[in-house]
Amino acid sequence: MNIYDLIILGSGPAGVSAAIYAERYNLKSIMVGELFGGTVMYPHKITNFPSYAEISGIDLINNFRKHIDSMNYKVIESQIVKINKENEFNVYLRDGKILKGKNILIALGTFRRKLNTKGEDKFVGKGVHYCAICDAVFYKGKDVVVVGSGDGASMAVLLLAQTCNKVYQIIRGSELKTVPDTIEKLEKLNNYTLINNNEIEEIMGDNFVNKIVLKNEFQGLKEIDINGVFIEIGGAPNSSIISDLNIETDEKGYIKVDNFMRTNIDGVWAAGDITNIHGDFKQIINACSQGAVSAHDVYTKIKK
Repeated sequence: MNIYDLIILGSGPAGVSAAIYAERYNLKSIMVGELFGGTVMYPHKITNFPSYAEISGIDLINNFRKHIDSMNYKVIESQIVKINKENEFNVYLRDGKILKGKNILIALGTFRRKLNTKGEDKFVGKGVHYCAICDAVFYKGKDVVVVGSGDGASMAVLLLAQTCNKVYQIIRGSELKTVPDTIEKLEKLNNYTLINNNEIEEIMGDNFVNKIVLKNEFQGLKEIDINGVFIEIGGAPNSSIISDLNIETDEKGYIKVDNFMRTNIDGVWAAGDITNIHGDFKQIINACSQGAVSAHDVYTKIKK
């Protein structure tokens, strides 16, 4: 059985960047991830990644794929179900395959948070969505609500406002947590309404969503007729499958790393959104840099 110098877990920006550098350093490496590109697929417009004044998440992923393919790099698209360590690290995949490596890089990113409100699970795919770029096409001329105050939520509003009749944005606090440039764009929309200091108490409907119930009244009403609910409240770390490795995490479950992306376990690095290194500043460019740093440090360790 092949024993790799490095197994990269996750095929988002951090994993792709690590793969590129691992290849440059002639490391025997492989990358495995369930969804190539990870959560980069969600943003419909990226304007802060160098060399692109504007690019969609899906187009950026396609460029990542072209780069990886140009190196004939081995990528396995499969779900990781378990990781442990004997003499080497063992990575168990859904199809029964086992990958063995001397070192691993955990770049599994985050998963979308749920609202955990009444009616949410009932209407998933029937008016409740977690990806505006995936499902906005179904709501042309309709009324929708976006839940969340960050960059992802606000970008979802901008996308939906292009074709929807009305777009509401519900936030728990009093102010949006996004950059000033985005706020200026939101303020120019004529079909957009911000509902602050509020939250959804229940999502209602028959076969599909047709109404939301608010916790507090808005303009004298606690119920709003709506066709779609887009939940954009950030992510949580995909760290459940690493529990057998006793890797140290912070109180939110993000993996603690040092400046070289090393964890507390020898032979284990972590990079990207799953780490605590840049706090809540989860950016594609940060993930890419962390992937590069980790691959370089693996190479340095092996060379020594």
